[in-house]
Amino acid sequence: MFSAISELLGKDFEVTIFDSIANLPHFNPDSDLENPTKSVQNLRLAMHQADGIVISTPEYAMGLPGSLKNLIDWTVSSASFAGKPVLALVASTQGEKAYQSIIDILTVLEAKISPQLIPFAKAKINNDAEITDQETLAKLKSTIRTFVAAMENG
Repeated sequence: MFSAISELLGKDFEVTIFDSIANLPHFNPDSDLENPTKSVQNLRLAMHQADGIVISTPEYAMGLPGSLKNLIDWTVSSASFAGKPVLALVASTQGEKAYQSIIDILTVLEAKISPQLIPFAKAKINNDAEITDQETLAKLKSTIRTFVAAMENG
């Protein structure tokens, strides 16, 4: 999905993938007070440096995957999402629960959310991460325009 988003954003945007989600320790508020681990520091730095954040996730067990929720939990005390444009995509078989959950969480964290749900994603996105359903593609382009406008307007 990320390659499709990168392509839709175009060459004017540099997309960096935070691939260290597995390196984040289990969230513990007691460990967040003074010296968080290097992986948490790297996460917060990457988010601070980003003009916008893209989250693309499936629904897992009727909610967000635990590793994504863990990542988000590590950002609460640093207010990393506050005022930050976020493109939040849920591509799954159904996805309504994860979709609502990500909107609720990012709203509490004061992010500028551009959300989109892509239900029945396997029928709309091929193995090359190309969006084959024209209605879904049109909606995604519109959502991305909203996200880009939020980044440009600071």
